[in-house]
Amino acid sequence: MHFSLLEPRGTYCSPGNFACSDGNNAISLVTLFGEPGTQIQDDMKKCSPANNYNDRSNLVVTLMENTLYTLHIEFYCVQSWGYENSYNQDPYFSQTSCNHAQYLGVWIDFNNDGTFDESREMIPNNRYTNNQRMTAYDLSLVIPNIDGRNYLNEQHRMRIVLTQDERNLKPCYGTGYGEVRDYTVQIIPKPVY
Repeated sequence: MHFSLLEPRGTYCSPGNFACSDGNNAISLVTLFGEPGTQIQDDMKKCSPANNYNDRSNLVVTLMENTLYTLHIEFYCVQSWGYENSYNQDPYFSQTSCNHAQYLGVWIDFNNDGTFDESREMIPNNRYTNNQRMTAYDLSLVIPNIDGRNYLNEQHRMRIVLTQDERNLKPCYGTGYGEVRDYTVQIIPKPVY
């Protein structure tokens, strides 16, 4: 089976300008096991006080339409190094609890128009918790049936947003404390038996 690796038909909307600082959450691990032999396993730890966006679209997983997958996301509380100009260095991550609520959103640009429609492309089981000791989420992700003439056998951008403020839980032009990561999902049709 051969799949085309198509570029999106639009330019992706800006994730905005999220920032990272002491006492706020940052993503430490994203795992998504797809069809055999494909997965996203991203354990990059990067925290930026200026623009906490990480384009990880080089990481690709193959998902089948109308199939259940588990997206596993872990986050840690950011602590600085503890010396002057600590933000010039990468902060380390500790498992201490943060003092903020956590909002997590996931979108997939199914129609590849470069934007993330908040009503049709948001994965419906997005999460909120005020449990400050919670350090991981397992989200059920189901790729809906898609018009095969347009969107199957293509690559699509998936965006994950972690924020401390519900008003900033949006895929484009968000601000505040949080983090945004982009990945790529290849969506294939479910075999007909």
